[in-house]
Amino acid sequence: MGFIHILLMGLGGALGSVLRGVFSHFLQAFSPWPTLLVNLGGAVLIGFLTRIFAESANQEYYKAFWIVGVCGGFTTFSTFGMDLFNLIKIGAWMHSALYACLSLGGTLGGIYIGYRSFSLIYG
Repeated sequence: MGFIHILLMGLGGALGSVLRGVFSHFLQAFSPWPTLLVNLGGAVLIGFLTRIFAESANQEYYKAFWIVGVCGGFTTFSTFGMDLFNLIKIGAWMHSALYACLSLGGTLGGIYIGYRSFSLIYG
């Protein structure tokens, strides 16, 4: 991994983190659900971008910036874990189970939708 990869990941990560922060700021009253929305949106984007970059000549550079950087900075597993912990801590067992199932199942579904949507858009 060279300097260009590290630079692209850093720039993409900064952009993704800022986007997540702005998104979460506007939806902070709905906690923990903004984290779910961010992670689902990021999953769709990762699936779509993975398909786009699969045949690209410069795929490693695109992946470094977009997937590792932007999507990695935008999505957040640790915040999901903290949100789930907080729900469990207050005894919100049904919300905890719903949040966990939607987060894990939705992320896998989002990646699949993003990956498959490439075929629908580009044939």
